[in-house]
Amino acid sequence: MEIMNTRETLDVRNANLAKARFDDVNLQGSSFTNVNLGGTRFDDVNLSGTRFADVNLAGATIQDANLAGMIINGVLVTDLLRAFRNRPQVVLYAKHLATMLAFYQAVFLLKVEHAEAEHVVLASSGSQLVIVQIPESIAATIHIAVPPVRRTDTPVKLVLDVESLATARRIALGLGGGVDAVEREWVFQGCRVCDGHDPEGNVVQYREMSCSTGEIEATP
Repeated sequence: MEIMNTRETLDVRNANLAKARFDDVNLQGSSFTNVNLGGTRFDDVNLSGTRFADVNLAGATIQDANLAGMIINGVLVTDLLRAFRNRPQVVLYAKHLATMLAFYQAVFLLKVEHAEAEHVVLASSGSQLVIVQIPESIAATIHIAVPPVRRTDTPVKLVLDVESLATARRIALGLGGGVDAVEREWVFQGCRVCDGHDPEGNVVQYREMSCSTGEIEATP
């Protein structure tokens, strides 16, 4: 479904508009109730005063839009955007950008938000990982062993979510990284976790997203 170059107020109820596309549309004052907008694109759209109630916006994108006064279940979108823009961001420098990108995308299911020749921005719902290509003159002096030697002499450890430690262990190995054996797993703050590394030896803690409130064990 595509709505383009339209100037009208809509009252949409109980509709499936998944992957719909709104281009250069004025939806000022429109109302969407119990609507599936998963994967919908809003490009150059006036959403001023629009109300979204009981709406699925999973995967929707909003670009160059007027969001003034827009409300989602009583929450101003400007507040949501502020929280979105204030997500924690980690910067990781890489000798082989393409290899690291493939690894973090596949193992942690991170999505590319922005990409250029020298860096890529990956994101989950709550944070961003920026992978930056190390300049060639410096990269040439860095040796990455096969398999990589784990960089344990740094006080920083990445902690990223995976759907399953078992699945992550299999995928990571095939992409040049690694996850410690099952015997090395432990529970921290209700989540099962395990240390490992990426293709360049950076230490990473893999954390299963399905956390419980069971007994908390100490970090090994």
